[in-house]
Amino acid sequence: MRLPSASSRALRRAQAPLAFSRVGQRHALHTKQFDAAVIGAGITGLTAAYQLSQDPSCSKVTLYEKSSHLGGWLSSEKIPVPGGGNVVFEYGPRTLRTASPTSLPMLDLLFQLRLLDDVILTPKDAPASTNRYIYYPDRLVRLPAPLKDGIFNTGVRILQEPMLREILWSLLSESTKPRLEPEGYLQDESIADFLSRRVSSGVVDNIASAVFAGIFGGDINRLSAEAVIGKLRLFEKKHDSICLGLFQEAQNLVKTLAMDDFLAIESVQADFGRFEMHFKTLRALTSSSSVLAMKDGMGHLADTLATQLRESGKAEVVLGQEVTAISQDSKTRDLTIDCGKAGAKTHNRVIATHSPSNLSQQLKNTKAGQSVFSDTIQNLAQHKDAVTIMVVNLFYTEEKLVPVEGFGYLLPSSVPFEQNPERALGVIFADQASVGQDTAPGTKLTVMMGGHWWDGWTEADYPDPDTAIQMAQTLLHRHLGITATPAVARARLLRDAIPQYTVGHLSRIEKLSRSVRRDFDKRLTLAGSWYGTLGIGVVDCIRQAYLASSYGVGSKKLGPGDGPRPWGKYDYHNWELEGGIVTSPVRFDEIPLNERNHI
Repeated sequence: MRLPSASSRALRRAQAPLAFSRVGQRHALHTKQFDAAVIGAGITGLTAAYQLSQDPSCSKVTLYEKSSHLGGWLSSEKIPVPGGGNVVFEYGPRTLRTASPTSLPMLDLLFQLRLLDDVILTPKDAPASTNRYIYYPDRLVRLPAPLKDGIFNTGVRILQEPMLREILWSLLSESTKPRLEPEGYLQDESIADFLSRRVSSGVVDNIASAVFAGIFGGDINRLSAEAVIGKLRLFEKKHDSICLGLFQEAQNLVKTLAMDDFLAIESVQADFGRFEMHFKTLRALTSSSSVLAMKDGMGHLADTLATQLRESGKAEVVLGQEVTAISQDSKTRDLTIDCGKAGAKTHNRVIATHSPSNLSQQLKNTKAGQSVFSDTIQNLAQHKDAVTIMVVNLFYTEEKLVPVEGFGYLLPSSVPFEQNPERALGVIFADQASVGQDTAPGTKLTVMMGGHWWDGWTEADYPDPDTAIQMAQTLLHRHLGITATPAVARARLLRDAIPQYTVGHLSRIEKLSRSVRRDFDKRLTLAGSWYGTLGIGVVDCIRQAYLASSYGVGSKKLGPGDGPRPWGKYDYHNWELEGGIVTSPVRFDEIPLNERNHI
């Protein structure tokens, strides 16, 4: 793991305790053998299959992937450039957040794969961490960074920038605005509606629309407030104010955290010999960083998972064969996966990580006389919204073409059309976002276009790669004044890449989970970005994979834990975690220090 501000000797000292946590990590509590299958080889599917391959209770795991590529949207390309050296182009996620405890399953996975030395950390005080920009209305505006600038300088900047002044006045008056009536929290609302109630429509149009388009590629008038920013909604409910809730959280040792993070950590801590110091050491390694990247790109994570999965001796990877049907034996309740001419195989447990539309079609293709799971099929049909993204990577041999330092900038919905006719979502200053990844000097940029702006488009409407590259260059000239010609440029269209958690998402997820658990007698588990309850990122998908490959397949039962645990004050013995979508019925909880000491 490479920290720009840490010596290799200090880094080795920090990693030393991790070596001891490998002792006994193959010991498992449950010994009943089962055969498992995972459908879909994106990051969720690869992680779930890998975790199953390390579980002595799993006799064999079969991973099905319809394409010839493993890793899903994790895709990287190392390209030699004129003048010598290489640059890494990312076509999917490029950085992973390191905030604890959310990041701990991801860090544990990197540890298992022995990839910690291939990680690049971005310190919290680096420009890529502190300098985030919004393009409005025709220039870059840096968002406030009080930890870097100090309170006084932050105040001066806010007063000098009209857009930021509106944020300040909106936040100062937020605590005076009425909250919903108690019954109002039983209903979901859009992010736009929630933030308009609590702050102002200007903040929604100029800031929030850009931020959530950057994360989801989506329209905040449709995205669910409960699913995406449920913690802020909880603060309003408990404290009558978002700001008061955040302030009290900062002052208090009791923190409002996601229960699923702790369940995922517990899934490996108890059964696989992770000592208490294991997760504490992982947390310490990244405590001074905001995000991490892989030296050879995120695709290296997927490649390493695939390699170690194949080398496990108990995994079979079926590539280039599409699953055509999934059926269940009425007596044994085992599931049969049919791949057409490639034949069919029967498994005790199945984890499905692919899209609801594909899963629905496979469940419909049952043979005569077999059960048709109409409830599950009907519920799957409610999960169909996704956006398409065009990713354009450009490398220039000229250095420092960008006039500012930082991670990049996002474009809000309020930007005039003439400033964004390409319908870009944002621009990443990629050479600054992942310092140390490239061996060639120059400027590397990534332009993301489409998302909800392209909703309703047909295949003929999408720009081809050459057109997309030209569109990106035009945008960079308009916004940043870059007139140079890129030495290397690549564009890739990611169709239906990001599922949309629209209003009512969590209630639909709960309904789908119940029907899957009931229809398939807990033998089928769903996981991945389509079925998320906390987020759509890589870190979220890895957490889901940990949950699905342990509690979901029944090889792990939630116990009291070795010491105080957040779920101990609830009736956790009756929580339904096997089959369906594995998530705690308690989404967020106020967790005191003694209940998180083990991490």
